[in-house]
Amino acid sequence: MKYFIALLLIVPVLAWSAPQKQSMQRRAANPKAAPKKAGSFNGFRVVVVYGNQKNYFTVWQDTRGKFYAYSKGGSPTIGSLSDPNYNFLTTQSRQIASLKGANINSCPRANIQLYHGNKYVQGTCIGLKNQTAASMTQLANMLATMQ
Repeated sequence: MKYFIALLLIVPVLAWSAPQKQSMQRRAANPKAAPKKAGSFNGFRVVVVYGNQKNYFTVWQDTRGKFYAYSKGGSPTIGSLSDPNYNFLTTQSRQIASLKGANINSCPRANIQLYHGNKYVQGTCIGLKNQTAASMTQLANMLATMQ
């Protein structure tokens, strides 16, 4: 009788630990609070921080055309861009991305940040005397004049 009870306990444990066929395995369920990925877009963003004021500029292209948006944290003002303006702005942003940046943590209240898609690419402090700061300030000024 002891052997029979021991056999009844051991067989299910061995059967459970044995490798199963792929079709027999259950797929693990997704976590209920899984973070959602933010989709990237075809364009770039510029964030200008000056004191307590933040200005957001976005330039993008989709199937409907080429656009820009300006926001101070609320609902954005959206406008359309011509092909030459869009190409010029995206070329400028790529050139700025290739320059040497500054650590914006040293100037958290006065900086300009460049994002391609959702990825931080470049940043500089406002008022620095270098090519990156001059180029980023020029890009931010061009975007500000379009609003």
